[in-house]
Amino acid sequence: MKSNKTKGLVIFVALCFFFKYSFAQQNQPAPTYPNVVGFFAVLVPVGTLDNKGYTANFSKRSVIGIPFGLNLLKSEHIGYSLEMVPFISAQNGSSRMEYMVFHPGVMFRYSHDFTFIPRLAFQTDGRYGFTPVFSKVIIRQKNYYIYLSLSEAARFGNNLPSSYSTGLQLGIGF
Repeated sequence: MKSNKTKGLVIFVALCFFFKYSFAQQNQPAPTYPNVVGFFAVLVPVGTLDNKGYTANFSKRSVIGIPFGLNLLKSEHIGYSLEMVPFISAQNGSSRMEYMVFHPGVMFRYSHDFTFIPRLAFQTDGRYGFTPVFSKVIIRQKNYYIYLSLSEAARFGNNLPSSYSTGLQLGIGF
């Protein structure tokens, strides 16, 4: 009886060892740099503050942005990003493209998939400024990742009052 228990234990340990190495996740190879990554997202401005006060998105009109671009990752900790964002507004049953933003910036990549991107902003409607972006990868898979960003846009120029906007962005990189 004792030898059956011993044989069973040996077989169990051997099977555990076999299955552990048969079905364990393979280590992903270390990324090579430089590396180019594309991305696509939806940006929803929360609201804008200027000399007239605070205006919430979806109160008088609705505005969304569709960011897309490329990131050139130079190392695990730094990269360059070029983003383009067409903004579309809808009001009174009509919609139109308001303007396009060209958004170059340097990526400061930190542990736990956090990234800080201070971007310059050049709008086709004559405005300019900067946009600090705080980004976090929330899902990472082998061929893509999903991220969430908070953008804080400051805009000037074109004979309009200076403004400050906050926006939320959900995107996918590949």
